[in-house]
Amino acid sequence: MKSLEDSLLNTIETTIIKMIANEMPNKEIASELNYSQRTVEYHINKISKKLDVQTRVGIIVQAYRNKIIT
Repeated sequence: MKSLEDSLLNTIETTIIKMIANEMPNKEIASELNYSQRTVEYHINKISKKLDVQTRVGIIVQAYRNKIIT
């Protein structure tokens, strides 16, 4: 697993993680943030790589483990 120092998340990535944790689908996240759905998918892909996971569930698990969300 990559260390968080190597993969610091920016503000929008942290916001998206919180929205995923609230069970929001990508389309709803995009609408809320005034982004295209493709842009949200791009951010989720970056988050997955930074946290070294492959799924939305993995993102949430790592976010809790690393105290990104509580």
